[in-house]
Order: sequence, then C-alpha cells, then structure tokens
Amino acid sequence: MHGRIKVRTTAEQEAIKKVERAKKVIQYKAAINLVFQKRKDKIYDDEMLMVTAEMVLQNPDINTIWNIRREAFEKNNWTSEEYEERLNKELRLTENCLRENPKSYGVWHHRCWIIDHLSKPDWKTELSLCAKFLNFDERNFHGWDYRQHLVKKAGISDEEEFEFSTAKIVKNFSNYSSWHYRSKILSKMFPDKSGKLPINPEKHKEELDLVMNATFTDPTDSSAWFYQRWLLDYNKSSSNALWLAKVTKNKIIIIFHDNTKIKADSITLVRKCVKQDGSIVENDMNSNVNWYSYNNKDLSRVWIAQSTTFLDDESDVENNEISSETMYIKFGNEIYDLHKSKESNSWYYKSINLPVEKHNDDQLKEQMDNYKQLVEMEPNNKWAILTGIFLMKNYDSVKYHEKILQDLSALIKIDSLRANYYADIRSKYIIDNKLLTFWQEENNFEMNSVIDLSNLELTNLYNEHFFSIFEQINLSGNQLNRSLHRLVALQNCKKLLLSNNKLKNLKNFPILPNLEYLSLRYNELTNIEEILNLLKHHNIITLDLRDNPLWNTTLVPQQILNIYPNLEIQMD
Repeated sequence: MHGRIKVRTTAEQEAIKKVERAKKVIQYKAAINLVFQKRKDKIYDDEMLMVTAEMVLQNPDINTIWNIRREAFEKNNWTSEEYEERLNKELRLTENCLRENPKSYGVWHHRCWIIDHLSKPDWKTELSLCAKFLNFDERNFHGWDYRQHLVKKAGISDEEEFEFSTAKIVKNFSNYSSWHYRSKILSKMFPDKSGKLPINPEKHKEELDLVMNATFTDPTDSSAWFYQRWLLDYNKSSSNALWLAKVTKNKIIIIFHDNTKIKADSITLVRKCVKQDGSIVENDMNSNVNWYSYNNKDLSRVWIAQSTTFLDDESDVENNEISSETMYIKFGNEIYDLHKSKESNSWYYKSINLPVEKHNDDQLKEQMDNYKQLVEMEPNNKWAILTGIFLMKNYDSVKYHEKILQDLSALIKIDSLRANYYADIRSKYIIDNKLLTFWQEENNFEMNSVIDLSNLELTNLYNEHFFSIFEQINLSGNQLNRSLHRLVALQNCKKLLLSNNKLKNLKNFPILPNLEYLSLRYNELTNIEEILNLLKHHNIITLDLRDNPLWNTTLVPQQILNIYPNLEIQMD
C-alpha cells in the first residue's frame, strides 16, 4: 500500500466538486453585487472592468456584462490615446473569450462594436482572425457575419470576396456557409435586369455548372443542393398588378398578383356612361368606402369593399337614356377595364397572366437531362429526385405533372421521415396545376364561380387567395385537418364542401360572412359545442353533419334545432 497514489472514490470526487461549485457561486454573486452596485452609483472604474473581464472569461454569454463594459467606455473621460489602447485590449479580451466559445452571440456583437469605435482598425489582422475561426469551423455563421461586417467597413471589393468564397468551396464542397455567402455576393455583382433569375443568365449558367460538379462529386451532401435550389427555384415578383376583380351591386373583391397595400383614396371604381345625346358622364362608384383585407393585414393579396351603390339602377339603360356604359378600376397609374357578365348582374376583370408562371429555358432542359443520368446512377438519392422535380415544374409543369407526382410518391417512401413535407409539396403542385388548367379552359368572357378540388388527397391548402372569388368550392375527399385557418380567404364562398377530410375539431375554422351551405360529412367531429359556436358566427342555412362520431339521428339534430329552429339539417 505504501508508495501508491490514493485514488479518490466517486463520492469523494463529487463532494469536492460540490464544494468548488458552492465557492464559485459565492464568488459570482459577490461579483454581480459589486458590478451592479457600481453601475447604480455610476462608478465605471478599473475595478469594475477587471471584475467584469473575469466574469466574461468564465462565461462569455452574459450579455448584460458586455452591455456594462460598453457603458464604461461611454461614461469615462479617457484621453483619445487611452481610449484607443483600452479598445485594443478589449479586442484581445474578446479573442480569448472566442477561444472558449467561438459561437457566442455576445462576444461577436461586442467585437463588432469595438471595430466600429476604433479610429484605425487593423483590417488585415481582423480578416486573418476571421479566416482562422472559419478554418476551425467553416459553418460558424457568426464568423461569416463578422466577415461581412468587416468587408463593408473596410471597403473590400465584392470581387475579392467572390474569390474567397470560391476558394472555400473548392476546398470543401460541403461548406454550406460559403455557398450562402457566395449567393449574397453574386446577387450584387451580377444582377439580372429581368428579375426572372437570381443573377444574370451568363453567370447563372456558370454557377449551375459549378454546383452540378459539386452534386455529382458528392450526391449525398446537402450544401450544394440547397445552393442549387436557390439558382433553380428562384421566384422574384414585385408586381402589385390586379389579377382578378369582381364587382356586384354591394361588393368588390380584388385579388392582386402580390401582397399589396391599398387605401380608400388609392383605388377608384368608375362607371362611364355615354348618353343618347352623346354626352359622357363618369361617376366615382366607391367614394368613402372602407377597404379591408381578408386576413386583416396591411399587406394582402385580397381586398374587399362593401356598399349598396357599386352598381346603379340600370333602368336608365333599359329606358334608352344611355346608349352604352363601361366600368374600370384605377389603381396607381394603371387602368383596368371591367367586362360585364351576361349571366349575372356583375362586372369583372381578368389578367391575361395566369396565376402559375411557365418557364421555358434551355438551361433547365440541360439540367434535367444531366440529373436524369444522376438518378439512374443513384436511384434512391433524394436530392437528385427532388431537384428533378423542381426542374420539371419550372420547365413545363403541365407536361411533367404526372411524372412530378410519381417522383414525390417515390420520395415519400425513400425519405419517410419527411413524408409530410413531400405530401405538402405535392398538394401545392396539384393546386397550381388545377388553377392553371382551370383558367385555360374557362370562357374568357365569363367568370366561373364554382371550382371542384375534391378527392385530390390535399394535405394543405396553398395559394388560397386565388379562391377568394368563388361562391362554391368542393374540398371533399382531402386531408385538410391542418389547413382550416387557410379557409379565411374564402370570403365570397356560399357553399363549402369539407366532407371526408379527417377533421377532428373546428377550432381553427374562420368566419366566412357569406357561407350558407356547409357539409362536414364523413369526418371525426365529436364536440357539439364547436358546431354550435360555428353556427353562432355564421348565417348557415343548410348543414350536413352525417357520419361523424357526434352524429345521433335523434339527439344531436334536435339539440341544434332547439337553438337554431330555421336551420336545415341534412338527414339520412
């Protein structure tokens, strides 16, 4: 036994650690009390700076302590030379802290503050330090953000940063942060004037070749694939032009291509009449009308106004007092001529642009052919299959619609952990395709008020604003239990079919002011209070609740009819 080092037992080691922790807690509390008392007394002396320096070295994520140190620099009356010297010491302090925690928000923020206050920062040293941290961890986004801050302050050219990102990518195709950084630089250096691509076509092709090399080198790495998605699935739109408009006697519904803000004085509905004597009369039909968005937001794609005077009594036309009339909407500097419906007392506007834009590009076709080869070599590579789907959609979504759905079904099996994600993509593409074909087939001289989206296995309702114009919408036979909140766009809907949608509750069902007929048949509803609450906020005339767990042919209908005796309940 003699001469051997005594090994402490686990219990002894834990006891020692407990004593050490208690000692540190006491020291920390004493330091905190000291610092906060000095702050209260506005004493920002060397003792405070020394204590706070020790604190951040032990734990650099205490943002309050960094704030107090910045206060000390602002409150002290140091000479210019001393101020600069202390800032340089502060740089060394943050560098020591970053060695302990290179991803500390507080430390990187404080270092940016120091650089902003130094009269002559050493840019070369700072960039070298930044590169050192990025070599240690290429995905440290704090380091990339700090580099962007340095580049902006030092006036370093985009060309130099482009070369830096290229070197990082060539060294490691898996460097996601470098790809992302590269996208920001390229957008500034090579903008596409048409707005259809993230960068100009020539550079776009070069980048596609680069990223293709990366994806073929390592098909399983996600970094290059995400960059490629940015190149291929880019969709920039700043248009606030009208897409659809419908005017009835007491309502205007306008759907824009993009989120738009409107006010009563920024949009005008005008009726222009030519009388028998040749005189022309123009009347503003929506003066003092309040516009509101369907989602109650300042920026929206759907805007609605209600009144009793949008369409005047047409007896003057029938009495031959007026030979012709036209209507138009003026928004900004644009005039949108309305067409009069022959089937109903309404006027409407349709944009010549379809809601789903079709792309035809030689680059896309070339990419499709290349990734078809990759899929043949790597049939279970989810990234290659997913990229092929995006390529087909952007190239010709109608022609490749069935192939897209087949590949999405394959992805659901290959990557089952993300099955819901692929199912939602599938829903979006089905809705896009349905809208596209619907408008292609519709009579250009009328506006259809009925659309059928039943039995499409939709798991989510996308682009719901496009359905704001319809009065009858069939969504039966889908799986929209997670999308009830999106129905808020259906402000013009009178008849809504939601049968067989696996609905377990109606908690997110929005208020639809025009709803008269609602079918909730073949769902999983169990709470009659939710039904009563829904009826309370709507003027529903006909309700179908059959084949739900709550349904009872005698009790449930009678309970509802006791409260709403004029309601028509569908019975077996």
